[in-house]
Amino acid sequence: MVIVLPFRLAWELLVLLGRGIGWLFVQFARYVLRPIGVALYYLLVKPLVWVWSALLLPPLRLLGAFLAWIGRGLWAGLSWIGRHILLPIAKGIAWVMNILVVVPLTLLWRYVLAPIGRGLAWIWKNALFPVLSAAWRAAGRVLYYTLVVPVKYLVVLPVRWVWANIARPIGRALRAVWDATFGPVFRWLNEVFSTPAR
Repeated sequence: MVIVLPFRLAWELLVLLGRGIGWLFVQFARYVLRPIGVALYYLLVKPLVWVWSALLLPPLRLLGAFLAWIGRGLWAGLSWIGRHILLPIAKGIAWVMNILVVVPLTLLWRYVLAPIGRGLAWIWKNALFPVLSAAWRAAGRVLYYTLVVPVKYLVVLPVRWVWANIARPIGRALRAVWDATFGPVFRWLNEVFSTPAR
C-alpha cells in the first residue's frame, strides 16, 4: 500500500490532466481553429479557385490550343520539306560522292596502292632489309677495326700507361720535393705577411 498507492494516485492525476488538456484542445480546435479555417477557405481559397478557373484557365487553354495548332503546322511543313526536298538532295549528293570519290578510292586502294605496298614490303623484308642489315654490320665492324682498335691500342693505352707509370709518379715526386723544400718557406711567408694585414 505504501509503495503502490502514491504511484497509483500520481497515475490517476496524470490521466485526469491528460483528459482535461485533450478536452481543451478539442474545444480550441472546434471553436477557434475550425472557424478560422472555414473563413480562410471562403475568403481566400474559393475566390482564388474561381479566378483561376473562370478568368485565367480559359485564355491559357486557348493559347495552348493555338500554340499546339501552330506546332503541328510547323512540324507538318518541316517534315514535308525534309521528306520531299532535303532527303532527295541528300540522296543525290551521297550517290554523286559514292560514284566520284568512294568507288575510285576503293579501286585505287584495292588494285594499285595495296599491291604496290605489299610488293614494297616483300622487297624490304626479303631483299633490302637483309642487305642493309649486313652492310650496317659490316660497316660497324670496319669502323671498329679501322678507327676504334687503332685509337685504343695506339693512343689510349699508351697515354694511360704513360700517365700511370711516368707522369703520375713524377708529379708525386715533385709535390713531395715541393712540400719538403719550398712549401714550409712559402707557408711561413704567407703567415708573416698576411697575418698583420688582417
